[in-house]
Amino acid sequence: MKHDDFLVEIHTEELPPKSLRKLGEAFSQHVQERLQKADLSFTGCQFFATPRRLAVLVKDLAAAQPDQVIERKGPALAAAFDAQGNPTPACVGFTRSCGVTPAELITIKNAQGEWVGLQQKTTGKTVQEIIPSIVDQALAALPIPKRMRWHDGDAQFVRPVHSVILLYGDQIIDAVILGCRANRVTQGHRFLAPGWMTIPAAAAYVSLLKTEGHVMADFAERRETIRQQAMACAKKIAADAHALISSEEFLDEVTGLVEWPVALSGQFDSAFLSLPEEVLISSMQDHQRYFPVYGQGGKLLPYFITISNIQSHDTHRVIHGNERVLRARLADAAFFYDTDKKESLEQRLERLKGILFQAKLGTLYEKVERLSKLTAYIAAKIDINTEHAARAGLLSKSDLTTNMVGEFPELQGTMGGYYALSDGEPHAIAQAISEQYQPRFAGDELPDSSLGQALAIAERLDTLVGAFGINQIPTGDKDPYGLRRAALGILRILIEKRINLDLKETLTFAADCYTVKLENAEIIPSLLTFMQERLRAWYQEQGITPDVFAAVASLGITNPLNADERIRAVQAFKKLAAAEALSAANKRVSNILSKYTDKLDSHAINPAYFEHAAEKELALQLETKSDKVASLAQAGKYDEVLLQLAELREPIDNFFDHVMVMTENKAQRENRILLLHQLRSLFLQVADIAFLVIY
Repeated sequence: MKHDDFLVEIHTEELPPKSLRKLGEAFSQHVQERLQKADLSFTGCQFFATPRRLAVLVKDLAAAQPDQVIERKGPALAAAFDAQGNPTPACVGFTRSCGVTPAELITIKNAQGEWVGLQQKTTGKTVQEIIPSIVDQALAALPIPKRMRWHDGDAQFVRPVHSVILLYGDQIIDAVILGCRANRVTQGHRFLAPGWMTIPAAAAYVSLLKTEGHVMADFAERRETIRQQAMACAKKIAADAHALISSEEFLDEVTGLVEWPVALSGQFDSAFLSLPEEVLISSMQDHQRYFPVYGQGGKLLPYFITISNIQSHDTHRVIHGNERVLRARLADAAFFYDTDKKESLEQRLERLKGILFQAKLGTLYEKVERLSKLTAYIAAKIDINTEHAARAGLLSKSDLTTNMVGEFPELQGTMGGYYALSDGEPHAIAQAISEQYQPRFAGDELPDSSLGQALAIAERLDTLVGAFGINQIPTGDKDPYGLRRAALGILRILIEKRINLDLKETLTFAADCYTVKLENAEIIPSLLTFMQERLRAWYQEQGITPDVFAAVASLGITNPLNADERIRAVQAFKKLAAAEALSAANKRVSNILSKYTDKLDSHAINPAYFEHAAEKELALQLETKSDKVASLAQAGKYDEVLLQLAELREPIDNFFDHVMVMTENKAQRENRILLLHQLRSLFLQVADIAFLVIY
């Protein structure tokens, strides 16, 4: 069978740079999945993504599906023909549905009997027949939050589409995709090669775009080129200098802005280095998509690196234009910084009365009053300065009224820390204010200081309680207040920073801090369930199996750190040789106790009722372990508790091998039920290991 390369390109207006890589990867993935489902073989698949195109190149794609022989089974042979050998109505109906005569039927035999049937050979469809629907389906499945229409057609995509290429080898596949008739033409670089260019064959796409179109279509290649050019540019500034690539996501975004990357370095007045470093980085990186430059000892230098989308004959003019834009932004920042410092954070509190936090939850001033109380409450629980905590909570939102945060909203909290120091506030308070929004995203750093951790927890708890209180609970993909992120942030801080705090008590206090009436009467249980679900997903990402989580969650523990210690202990216990038998025994014990509904006349184990040595031995072991286990559990040494309980495997096995719990003798039966209660209560001091699934 013939094999050749297949190319699809969607040529568009400028695509969103932050999501370009994700769109390209998803397009390739969806095309691959649908080709595999259609039984079209290929040897490889690669995506290409630039600001003005998404493309997928499939290597060595089969020209058609393999032919198939389809067997259709009709009525049983005995029911297909009458005694004279004539086809019965059932047989005639079957042949009519297949479009054949009874004479063309065959006999199908298997272990169950004999039937009449038919074997029909189906010729595989060609790529020309299959590909259009595969591409349509792949495009429809792309992760595009909001699609747009253009012109008068019904086509919808993330941006208006100008042309579509569908090539199998050197042949155009005839189809209309997103309102465009498939062709073999595309446009090169908007400025360096603006005309239309012809792609003679799928395999020539990448090289022709690069040589004639001045477009580096391969996202990964373009990304690595930008990284290397930026670093090389920095080395020209100083031998020990390097370009700051703050995150891989930022590098992806810059890659999504250019088709032909050219790194250029510029500089700014060193007087601006007196501004907070975060202001300089935000001005360069978040607003201009420049790479800041650092020198020896991690010192920020008055230089930047920009990635141009054009190979200019006059690079000095390009650099000068970028320097002028940055100079104006930094001059504004310097003015804002000096102006803001003329009014203290405390003096700005009055302004918060005019800023709405949420229509049903009041103003930001009311929020900081709550934060002051809640942060102090948490501080008392974790034994840090409550006066500092109350002060940090009160001043935590004042920077939202500053010019700097108005211009650079991403610096909220950070600027509050600088202004607090300028006001003469203690360093601990300033640091807490600057750390309150950490972690800002998944995997972000947590607050370093204990006071910062307390304020970050309080900030999120107040928002969660308020949102749940007015029934603004996340549903599906909708989470306008970022409550899932807030809940996970709290849990990460408590667990990773080893903070011993009971969430049920703290949530109750947070709800009591609200002076407005909260509509939801089930705020606390709803929030605890919500946070438990966030915790479940977080542990799953770390490789903690659902059964281990369920074993601990079943106890209803509301202290995340304590729950974490138990989960780690159970995860380790699950690997022990005794774990399977002990888990099975606990399931058995749990079932017996749950079904035993009779009222017990006795409340203490009586050795006089022991009938078998296995009973005596188990009772002795439980008595021996009881104090030791209680002491270890009290100290939070749950791994050691489970190691102690693992030693009970043999006496438990012997008990169930030789003792019938549900004996007719009531005194003996109750004695054995009490013994099982004692056994189960020992294990429940860590978790309900009956939930464990061990293969």
